[in-house]
Amino acid sequence: MRVILLVLLAASALFAQKSESRTYVFDSEGRRTAWTSQTSGDTSQLTIGRDMNGREAKVEEVQEKVIRDAGGVKVVERLIKRFDPSGRPLPPEKEVVETTTRPGGASTTAVTVFRADLNGRLQPAERTVSDTQESNGTSRTETRVERITINGSFSAVERRVAQERADDQGGEREETSFVPDLNGRFQEAARRVARTVKENGATREQVDEYETATSGQMQLSRQSIARIEKDPSGAERRVVDVYGPAAPGRPAVPGELALRERQIVEVKPTASGAVQTYSIQRPDLQGRGQLGPVVKVAETVCTGKCQ
Repeated sequence: MRVILLVLLAASALFAQKSESRTYVFDSEGRRTAWTSQTSGDTSQLTIGRDMNGREAKVEEVQEKVIRDAGGVKVVERLIKRFDPSGRPLPPEKEVVETTTRPGGASTTAVTVFRADLNGRLQPAERTVSDTQESNGTSRTETRVERITINGSFSAVERRVAQERADDQGGEREETSFVPDLNGRFQEAARRVARTVKENGATREQVDEYETATSGQMQLSRQSIARIEKDPSGAERRVVDVYGPAAPGRPAVPGELALRERQIVEVKPTASGAVQTYSIQRPDLQGRGQLGPVVKVAETVCTGKCQ
C-alpha cells in the first residue's frame, strides 16, 4: 500500500529553521482528519504519513551535515531513509551537494545522488550540475542532468537554460528544457515562463507552460494566474486560476485553454506559528462556464519558524 502525502507547508531551505507542522484533510461532509506531520530541525527532518487504512506510518527521515564550508566551497551531505507503510526501512539514499561561489556572483552547484545497489552499497546514480552567471541584474543558469549508464559512466539526459531578472516592480523567469532525440541531439521539449508584477499593494503572477506538440512546434499547454494579497498582520491570500486544454463539462476547443480549477490558499499567522488552508473551486458539469462552490481540502498548522 502506498503512503499518501499531503504536505502544504514546507521550509524554503531544508533544515534552516526549527518547526513542526500537522496537516489535516477534510471529507465531503467537512469533517477534519489528521493526515501527515513533519518535524524539522537544524540537521534533521522526520515525516509521518498515513497508509490507505488511515494508520500512522513513518515515511521519511533525513539527516544533514556540513562536510566543508571554507574558501567559497560548501559541501553538504544528506542521508535519506524511507520506510514502507509498516515502518520497515527501504534502501537508503544519499545526496552530496557541493556549492562553489566565485567573485561577481557566479556559482556552481553539483548535486550527486547515491542509491543502494543489490548488496546495499550506495553507488552514484544521478548528478545535476548548475552554473549561474549574473550580469546587469539578470542571472543565467545552465543545468545538466546526468544519469549512470549501463557501462557505469554518466550520460546527459536533460539540459535546462534559465534566465531571471527581478526588481521592485516584479520580475520574470524563463526556463527551457532540452532532451536528447534518438540521435543524441538535444531538442527543445518544454518551456516555462513566469512573470510577476506588483501593483496597488498586491502581486500578480502568471505562469505559462509550453510543450512540444505533434507538429513539432511549442504549444501553450497550461497556464496559471495568481493574485496574492497581504495585510499588515502578515496574513496572505493567494487565489490561483489554473487553465488547461479542456475543462470538465465543456468541449475541448483546439488552441484554447479553459479554466480547470481555482485554488485558494490562505495563510494566517498565530502566536506560535501559522495556519494555512487550501480550498478549491471547479467548473460545474453543466457546461455553463461557472465555478462550483468553494471546497476546503486541507489545513496545515505550523508551530515554530514557519515559511
